[in-house]
Amino acid sequence: MLASAIVLVTAVATAAVLAFTPRIRSSRAWRATVTPLSSIMGSGFLVCAPLLAGEAGLFAPVAMAVLLLVAFAVGSMIRFNIRYAEPELEDDDEPGEHRLHRGHRQCSRSHWSRLEQRVAAPVERASHVVLAGAYAVSVTYYLQLLAAFVLDRLGVHDLVASRVLTTVVLAGIATVGARWGLRALERVETYAVSLNLGTIAALLVGLAIHDLGLATDGRLALPRLPFDDDLSHATRVVMGLLIVVQGFETSRFLGSDHPSEERVSTMRSAQLVASAIYLAFLVLMLPLFDGRALDADVTAIIGLVAPVAVVLPTLIVVAAVGSQFSAAVADDAGCAGLTRTMLAGRLSARWGYVIIGVATIGLTWLTDVLSIISLASRAFALFYALQCAVAVITARAHPDAPHRLRTTVLGSGLAVLTLLIAGLGIPAE
Repeated sequence: MLASAIVLVTAVATAAVLAFTPRIRSSRAWRATVTPLSSIMGSGFLVCAPLLAGEAGLFAPVAMAVLLLVAFAVGSMIRFNIRYAEPELEDDDEPGEHRLHRGHRQCSRSHWSRLEQRVAAPVERASHVVLAGAYAVSVTYYLQLLAAFVLDRLGVHDLVASRVLTTVVLAGIATVGARWGLRALERVETYAVSLNLGTIAALLVGLAIHDLGLATDGRLALPRLPFDDDLSHATRVVMGLLIVVQGFETSRFLGSDHPSEERVSTMRSAQLVASAIYLAFLVLMLPLFDGRALDADVTAIIGLVAPVAVVLPTLIVVAAVGSQFSAAVADDAGCAGLTRTMLAGRLSARWGYVIIGVATIGLTWLTDVLSIISLASRAFALFYALQCAVAVITARAHPDAPHRLRTTVLGSGLAVLTLLIAGLGIPAE
């Protein structure tokens, strides 16, 4: 009971401070940080432990560290693009309502040769097309995950029921978006993010107390956790989990509200904080695995944390519903905005939401939650590959940019790696 009380107080106190403290809510830096941070933490925090442990066993923290390292390296390429590519690739003549992002100009177009402009601009536009598709896939992923957690708590384990619930929510979002726009639904995002971060803080505190209690009693031990002895297969599955650390790229598209240097610094901070949380979570979770082969069940976290505190399973389900719904709404709006930008406003917002709704409902009935995780990872990996290509082109075009050689070499390597992830990543079984 004491552990449950501590966990509950931690969750409520953290969520209340983040949601209602005026200084935090009014902070520009916090708003610029919380967008990528909440996206990273909401993408796969609740599913990463059982899925990675099922493939990598006791090396799950190592596998997570590799994913985080790749994500941080890709983030450095996107931060480079915010500083140097974004000012060059913006279209000053684009109507204001179709501007996806706006940064402060820091360099002149004279840096770019005509060939570099002709190559970089199409690659940047192609990355936006890919990102729009990735957003559509991720909306499906978020809501399939939401349905899985809700139905698991109700004791329902049926694929058709999951698809029906996901379809109902998708149809509702599409209807609201087409009829009134998603602004009304987006108002819940601040509170959902605060609740999600509060639950994560409570989970980490609860796990630390649980592990400390085991150590005090002399019962702390790592289980014999089996892992996939097919290294090639395990590697491809881990590749397919890139989406669990995805979300940092949202800083790329906050230029209308935040200057470039603020987005660069807050994206880096968000990735570092998220990395520390993910690694601490994986390490603290290890003693809870009982040594049996783990099924690839995205809701396994609920049963795993039940011994820590009786309130944790309910808190996790509530946080999962809030975070996945708000993330789905945000990505639906992002997809609609990207689509309208690419079509230069020829598609009305109403029809944009309808088309996205039809596409995501189709994906729901053609996939399950594990395959959609892999598909979303592939889509984002392709977007990252294109962004790395833009960084390489930009580095070559800017003789005064710092770390040009490192950016060129690292960006080229990451472009190849993310293309491999896009092509070879597979779902867990």
